[in-house]
Amino acid sequence: MTANQPERPVLAVVGPTGLVGQAVIDVLATRADAWGDVRLFGSDRSVGRRMLFGVDELEVEPLDSESFAGVDVAIFATPADVSAKWAPFATASDCLVVDTSAAFRDDDDVPLVVPEVNAAAAFEHPRGIVAMPSGPAIVMLPVLATLHEHWSLTHVTATSMQAVTGAGKRGAERLYEEVSALTGHPRIGQMPGDVRRYVADLPDDSPFPAPIVSNVVPWVGEHVGGGWSSEENDIAHELRDVLALPQLRVAVTCVQVPIVTTHMSTLHVSFDKKVKPDDARRAIVEGANGAIVMPDENGTDWPTPADAVGTDPVWVGRVRQVESNPHTLDFIVCGDNIRKGAALNALQIAEMLVGVGRYAQA
Repeated sequence: MTANQPERPVLAVVGPTGLVGQAVIDVLATRADAWGDVRLFGSDRSVGRRMLFGVDELEVEPLDSESFAGVDVAIFATPADVSAKWAPFATASDCLVVDTSAAFRDDDDVPLVVPEVNAAAAFEHPRGIVAMPSGPAIVMLPVLATLHEHWSLTHVTATSMQAVTGAGKRGAERLYEEVSALTGHPRIGQMPGDVRRYVADLPDDSPFPAPIVSNVVPWVGEHVGGGWSSEENDIAHELRDVLALPQLRVAVTCVQVPIVTTHMSTLHVSFDKKVKPDDARRAIVEGANGAIVMPDENGTDWPTPADAVGTDPVWVGRVRQVESNPHTLDFIVCGDNIRKGAALNALQIAEMLVGVGRYAQA
């Protein structure tokens, strides 16, 4: 670094050994030149662990009230209770916080940001904290924002099919445990109650309210009344918030599916103006919103979680006109909930806040 070059900012990752934290480090390794230093802070059981960072290694340091001195931005890849406890220590050290959890999503003084949609909101942060929507909402929002810009959204109906890692490491572990419990039973799923019977001896600590192997579970979150789950209400709120459309009519159904990583949603979307599928595809492609549209020319060219896992874009497919309704489209979106739905979004916000990487000042 020459004398004329500004000192590069320091980034901290809190919770580096979790699924999202590890993904942040993986993505960061491809963008590390933007940062002068990267530090990792973890719980007592993680301290001293060495994490692969490109061709190098970083050691996890203890998290305490003095950890954030000299740090410019901290990404919290932690559960909500950990973020709520430690983020104030970061902001007290003049460190900006990007939080991936739900801890601050309902705080009026904390902006909810998806960079492709409402980047400017990240700079209005009275508490020094920027929050992110949930993974399903992040995957939907870049596409919805582009379509709204051209045709004005009036109504969104979504079915969110969510991977088990939405429940963290324990979600993936539980799926693997149930798969093992069914091993050797090739005709499983053909008799009432057989799946439940074979997984009955597993520990009673599943994050899911029903067996997830060989099954789909039409419930994610806590009951909030009226038959709705907290996850469904949260996604609806997040779509309205990030799009700045408080009156947007939104109905979401969340379904837990036996997929390790990558959320997929079906979307039934209505607009104030008439829209054609070809025009919608073109707008998404030209929107510079991190989305890729599958052409679907023969009816079979669409994305699946198995194709999207480990990639950065939001994948869009099956864009079609609702019969006899020129104001409405149906389509699917698919995106890696750990990478695109958390880690990449967090890093993009961090880079914006200090003007590095692709957001560097000219």
